[in-house]
Amino acid sequence: MTNAKPSSSRVSGLLQIIERSAGAGLDDKNVENVAQATSKILRMLGQQDKSLTESILRKSKVSQSLVTLLMTTQDVTLHLNIIHILEYIASSSNNKSMRLVRQGTPHALLRSIAATSRVRPLLEELCLHQHLLLIKLANKEKKLALKARLCGVVTVTLDLAKQCINNIDLSPPLLQVLRIYASNSSNSLSLVKNGVLNLVDRYFSLYGKQNIAVFRHTLELYTQLLSFRSNAIKAVSNGATRKMLDLFMYWTELDKLHKFVHIRKSILNSLKHLVGNEGGRKALIKCDGISILYTTAKQSDEMKHEIQRNCASHLSEFKLRCVTSQSEQVNPNGKAIDNLALTCSQIIRKSMPKVCLPIPSLHGPVYYDEPSLEDPYLLQEYREDGDDKKEKSTTATLR
Repeated sequence: MTNAKPSSSRVSGLLQIIERSAGAGLDDKNVENVAQATSKILRMLGQQDKSLTESILRKSKVSQSLVTLLMTTQDVTLHLNIIHILEYIASSSNNKSMRLVRQGTPHALLRSIAATSRVRPLLEELCLHQHLLLIKLANKEKKLALKARLCGVVTVTLDLAKQCINNIDLSPPLLQVLRIYASNSSNSLSLVKNGVLNLVDRYFSLYGKQNIAVFRHTLELYTQLLSFRSNAIKAVSNGATRKMLDLFMYWTELDKLHKFVHIRKSILNSLKHLVGNEGGRKALIKCDGISILYTTAKQSDEMKHEIQRNCASHLSEFKLRCVTSQSEQVNPNGKAIDNLALTCSQIIRKSMPKVCLPIPSLHGPVYYDEPSLEDPYLLQEYREDGDDKKEKSTTATLR
């Protein structure tokens, strides 16, 4: 026996319950009714019926009512149901994501995160979906980092990341949200004062050689923090240059098939910010980092040429023009390897000490005598030019 599809009248009835509760306020009885209504709507959305999903998601009053309930309710079940429905709406299209931003969903989420962080024990599932929804709306809300600071949520998310450092599921969204917060200079300085650099070091020691997803998000956060000069100087004083160079050497030796070029590129981006100050350049030279980066860039270039030679050897004479396309099929990270070598050369160029050119003066290493009219070659060229001009003038008058 198959389950019958819900009718449009039943769907509209459930949506009306949500709208009435948002307008009239919530008491114990209303919370239970709204929680049941949202649970039924979630089950309907999970059936993947396009017509049914559109009938639920296209109504702007429903999303506005859900945002209002999100700011007022303290029930965990209802809270989680509302966030799940908002995730469906945000994932459906860009226009609906913009609509949620205009209706104040990011602000309601930030207040919700602050309230959830005070609950003990920590509600990990609710915290996870709150930050996942915030990530989906971050591209549409340009002032999210500023609003997070005004709501006092920046340090809240940092404390959650410290508590959940061993939680593999919750750590990636927390790190992503921290990266979004760190795009603001004031937030970045606040995070550094509250120990985010020590937290990043702990994540590197735990996941630098194990979990690629967590390590990648940690690198993105670290690169964003180091984009501000004061943070980079503090990281250099904590020995960050040596640590990042060791990580780069480890991943270079591990990644023989060039499957994790993006990881190595993120490490190089962090190094690029670290050598932006004099202390970082001295630390890199002291660690013999220039020769390491030079060797890596040279190996990357040799690898690219070797792939092209192997492709050319297996192709016939009539297919030699396809060497480039074939090499890209064998190694789809060819452009990424080129970018890797380019970033290595940029770091080397930044770190090398400045020396004067080996010339006697700034006017140039080669000197020429001034030309004189007594030179027979110059006189002959001058006469030939004059004869050419006369011939051109006479032809023009004849025409």
